[in-house]
Amino acid sequence: MFSSISGWVLSIAGVVSLSVIVELILPEGQLNKYIRGIFSFIIMLVIIAPLPSLVGKNFDFSNISLSEEYELQEDYIYQMNVYKTEALQNDISNQIRQSGYENVVVSVSSDNYATQFKVSAIYVELSNLVITDQAQHTNILDIEKEILQIILSRADVDEAEVHFER
Repeated sequence: MFSSISGWVLSIAGVVSLSVIVELILPEGQLNKYIRGIFSFIIMLVIIAPLPSLVGKNFDFSNISLSEEYELQEDYIYQMNVYKTEALQNDISNQIRQSGYENVVVSVSSDNYATQFKVSAIYVELSNLVITDQAQHTNILDIEKEILQIILSRADVDEAEVHFER
């Protein structure tokens, strides 16, 4: 078993070395591109060559541990969803700030372990609201409507999932 693996690795190293030497000798141009393509194909064949012998035998999959891969994938999905949630919060907060409303706290709630990113709720805290000169409205109900429109334009969420706290 070990000799076949070492032979396989040596054949890969040999083909790669040969392709590097040929590439150094050949001048730049069309011919060099074709030769590189041919050697790339040969390298792929050398790498794939032992697979039919593995498939032809009774290959035991019970020795392969996939639990670490699943953990890594779950961690990756979780981290990506956290980044998406933070990015959405920052985007909505910046847009609200540009509309003339300061000190508005936006919290986006989502299932960070889901494979498909979906916002479950958005909470908007208006208790420390500061209205600047850029603001179009001074009435709290009109401000909530404007902020709701900003949220609906930025997030794939229903109106019922947006909650305002005063």
